[in-house]
Amino acid sequence: MAVPTSGIAVIALSAGVLWLLCAFVTARDEVALERLDRWLLALALLVLASYSAAQLNGTPGFTTDEAAFEQQAAQLLLHGHDPYGANLLTSLSAFSVPSKYATYTTSGGMVSTLGYPALPVLIGSVFVKLTGGGQAVPIATVIALMVATVAMFRSLPSGWRGIAVIICVGFPALSEFALAGMNTIIMMAALVVVATRWSGIGEHGVLNRGDRLRALAFGLALSSNQLSWFIAPFLLLAIFLVRSGHLGHRRAAKLTAGFLALAAATFIVVNAPFIVWGPAAWLQGVLAPLTQHAIPYGQGIVGLALFLRVGGGALDGFSYAAGCTYIALLIVYGAYFRRLARCCFVLPTIALFISGRSLAGYWMMLIAVIVVSVLTSDDGAIHLAARIRPPRSWRWSRSAGKLVVPGLFVPAGIYLAIALGTPQPLNMRVLSATSESSLRSVWQLRIAVHNDSDQFLRPHFATNSAGQATAFWKVRSGPSGLAPHAAARYLLAAPDDGSVQPNGTPFLVVAVTDSPRTISSSAAFTQPGLVPGGW
Repeated sequence: MAVPTSGIAVIALSAGVLWLLCAFVTARDEVALERLDRWLLALALLVLASYSAAQLNGTPGFTTDEAAFEQQAAQLLLHGHDPYGANLLTSLSAFSVPSKYATYTTSGGMVSTLGYPALPVLIGSVFVKLTGGGQAVPIATVIALMVATVAMFRSLPSGWRGIAVIICVGFPALSEFALAGMNTIIMMAALVVVATRWSGIGEHGVLNRGDRLRALAFGLALSSNQLSWFIAPFLLLAIFLVRSGHLGHRRAAKLTAGFLALAAATFIVVNAPFIVWGPAAWLQGVLAPLTQHAIPYGQGIVGLALFLRVGGGALDGFSYAAGCTYIALLIVYGAYFRRLARCCFVLPTIALFISGRSLAGYWMMLIAVIVVSVLTSDDGAIHLAARIRPPRSWRWSRSAGKLVVPGLFVPAGIYLAIALGTPQPLNMRVLSATSESSLRSVWQLRIAVHNDSDQFLRPHFATNSAGQATAFWKVRSGPSGLAPHAAARYLLAAPDDGSVQPNGTPFLVVAVTDSPRTISSSAAFTQPGLVPGGW
């Protein structure tokens, strides 16, 4: 009722779907089906556009701090200010970002600066200028998803083109990520171009126009999100091995270096203004995801520590385990390339699954890229690809190889065992809770805490009921730190309405420390009483 045109769009698009169904059912040959595929793409783009417009119209603000930071960074850029290093916290309130969607650190703070390469900011500034502000960043990422849909459609073989619509439009996670303004959508659109016939890069001994376009797209992906940085070594190794099969190692290395040079030059061109503007601020920004000590979160192995209280006393172990796994997977990828060639865009996400920040979006974002890379790869080129062989004196028998490959993952296993085997340092118990009558939710907690470790700890407390911790609760009473084996009682108060826990909902009290990096959780607690929305 608020936007009558949305009703008209629903009627028109529903009619289009029914017409398309009838046309597909009555199609007489492959030519007719290919023509209808193009109509399917057009209808899908209209559906995505109208759905996004309706969703953005009904959303008062942003749902991620990423989108808010990027939009304010774009506004700063348009006013002649360097966005890197600037405090962007005011954007959270300006764009109505719920406090639970901010990124908190184990030091008790909140991420407040831009932490991505420059391309999303540059694109965001264009859309801020075009739209006059508003929800410029989500609009930009929705358009990037449309571009990815078209690119994927054009890249796939004719019999598979419909899957581009299924993945980019029908798969709800991607549209929701786009509406949230996540810059990985921009990265995904660029990587779809890179993944198209990736095994044919340099097949004529030189980089042709299409190869240079892929290198340019790869540079744009590197300039969008750091996830593409983890993909880069696998892609470059894959290009080298595929081309070594018929060019030899030296020419293949030269060709791969040329591809990397074009991608790196693109990255430098995109980021150069900010590098010159403030090199230290830019470097600190693009490295922030690796250095900012964000609290553990995600759908990976770290969830064992978050919810089952398995480990938690050595969070750095997850990072070290992920790094060792990444190196081992890269070695295995090269050693068994002919079998694993199509895993080029898959294996890096396996390492991230083990890290302390293992968001499911990391691998969801790559689904379109993975499908394109698999369906457009050249089986013949992969079959002829060279293998990386150790010197003859180092070569092992097949039986010895079965021991060496698992041995590559031993360091990762050791660090993971440390991460999961080091118990949480704080033993916490909820003593009582106080509910706010109008919200019917817990706004105050009394907890007992005992430091079971041999180190002095400064805990910061939050609550967690649905997989993502709230903002840190305020300590009304209790010490700022706990000596080894000391005990204390704390009175905690919710920092805002978005951090209260509803009556009748089980939740955990979570405590994090930064030196050492640890996380501890209480047993689940449920506050009885009238629940929100109840009578």
